[in-house]
Amino acid sequence: MTQPAGRPMVPEDLLRIRSVSDPQMHPDGRRVAFVVTMLSEVRDEYLSTIWIVDVAGGEPRQFTRGSRRDTAPRWSSDGQWLAFVSEREKKGKGQLYVMPADGGEPVRLTDLRPGVTSPAWSPDGQWLAFVSRVGGWEEPTDEDERDRSKPPRIIDILRYKSNGVGFVYDRPQQIFVVPAAGGPVRQLTEGSFENHHPTWAPDGQHVAFVSARHDERDEDSAADIYTVPVGGGAARQITRTMGPVSWPVYSADGRTVAYIGHAHARAVSRHHRLYTVPAVGGAPRCLTESLDRNCEPMTGASTGASPLTSASRESMRTSGLPPNRSRTMAMATTPPAAAPKPWSRRKTLSHTMSGASAAATDAAMCSAVARISGRRRPTLSLHGPTMSWPNPKPTSPSTRRPPWAPCTSWRSFP
Repeated sequence: MTQPAGRPMVPEDLLRIRSVSDPQMHPDGRRVAFVVTMLSEVRDEYLSTIWIVDVAGGEPRQFTRGSRRDTAPRWSSDGQWLAFVSEREKKGKGQLYVMPADGGEPVRLTDLRPGVTSPAWSPDGQWLAFVSRVGGWEEPTDEDERDRSKPPRIIDILRYKSNGVGFVYDRPQQIFVVPAAGGPVRQLTEGSFENHHPTWAPDGQHVAFVSARHDERDEDSAADIYTVPVGGGAARQITRTMGPVSWPVYSADGRTVAYIGHAHARAVSRHHRLYTVPAVGGAPRCLTESLDRNCEPMTGASTGASPLTSASRESMRTSGLPPNRSRTMAMATTPPAAAPKPWSRRKTLSHTMSGASAAATDAAMCSAVARISGRRRPTLSLHGPTMSWPNPKPTSPSTRRPPWAPCTSWRSFP
């Protein structure tokens, strides 16, 4: 049978693209929540909603119907609730909402003018941690006041502004908690430091987070992991300011914190590696020193935490983490530049879970993407879920897989 003739891409095709991101496995392992983003021609902006698809397959179901952007879906530990960030209020920043897992009316938990990001459930499902900015000059709501001259800005640091955010020098990110049933928010961190990546200790008494508080923080990329008591108290540094760090996660017994980073505070283009450090503080231990791969974070494990991911196509076992067969670390790799393997252009989706659930969810996510986008069912490779569209076959070495092309595989750390 002859293949139908193709046509050149036209600008209107951009409106047909549906991107899928942030897959989150339900604690029972039977369904996945994820974000679908599309471009609105009428509103000239990106819109996103949260969808759910069964791991066993079937039609994906739209879960939220916000007027703008619904993002960051997070299941409660008992699977009864789904928290997410929504910009459904007119001209408002994203606020934290919770919604019954089987559908219903969403309940707003926050009303903070700067908006919120990075929601994280406590292990008992009674609290949610999140990040929001504090301070800064606020534009008046009154039209007459708004027309007046703005006050001058006195800036004495280099990192005073952020793309897509604006001025940040006088409104740092802080860690907050709020009851899942509703109530006043409570700020856990203080000071002029940026704080992000909150994650809960298994006992629910502490929250770990990332912050750069050393004297040279304006001149390098180093940061540290801190812990702060949920009941109130000073933050405590547990790493030793070696280089950039991100995505901390506790071990099941709460004695160890794993994270990714590297030990070069003033260097770029370095492999990020997998580290562990005692939760009470101490010398970090690198678990992937001999691995010539870049380590990347992935989200979606049924534990509710953001698991750390390492990059490797070969089998790899580490002994740095306490035994816990329920926790999975996903492994994603960037192949070395010398790998001469043919490739086709494709979009790769990655998430984390264990064993057969991973393969089943891969198929479910790929099917969901195909159904939402109206395209044919994508193919599933041995290296993870991929969407492969028709492309000319490679005919020269220049069209082989580039060194940055992603490839995924899974390993459970017993």
